[in-house]
Amino acid sequence: MSSSVRGAFRALPVLAVSLVVGCKTMTQSEIKFLETRELDLPYDNAYKAAANGLFSLGFAIDHSDKESGILSARQHDPRTGLKVSNAIFFGVIGLAATESVDHAITFMLTSVNPTLTELRMKVVRNGKAVVDRKLMTKIWQTIEREAMLATRPVTDRTAQAAPASSPEPHGPSPP
Repeated sequence: MSSSVRGAFRALPVLAVSLVVGCKTMTQSEIKFLETRELDLPYDNAYKAAANGLFSLGFAIDHSDKESGILSARQHDPRTGLKVSNAIFFGVIGLAATESVDHAITFMLTSVNPTLTELRMKVVRNGKAVVDRKLMTKIWQTIEREAMLATRPVTDRTAQAAPASSPEPHGPSPP
């Protein structure tokens, strides 16, 4: 056996270990970190930011109970374009192999103090709870953007757009 072949066989265990380590599952603390955020907002503003964020991403709000802090939304993706392309390239088998995707997102909001709210998110895809880092990150970014938009300071331009009080028609009224 040549030395290059022996070197390749010696590299196999290292490759196998690196593949196993690279495909590690997330720990409970990593999952909780991904699922939970705190917003420096009063509860009402955080609830509104979460609802607006989900709506901005195309989710339909199907349950909203502000008092208990539960907010749920659903999104149906029929994958029509993928079905058409699979049907063209693979025929009936390709069409049958393409499933639609249903996402359900549930938030639980808790007021930590008057200016801080904790949000915890759960994602369900096609009826199964999942941890989808990409989707969850997109949702958090959108909610944080909505929170910033809701709390932006009033600028001079906005203040000028407010109607001014109308002046008295014949000068000031006598005392």
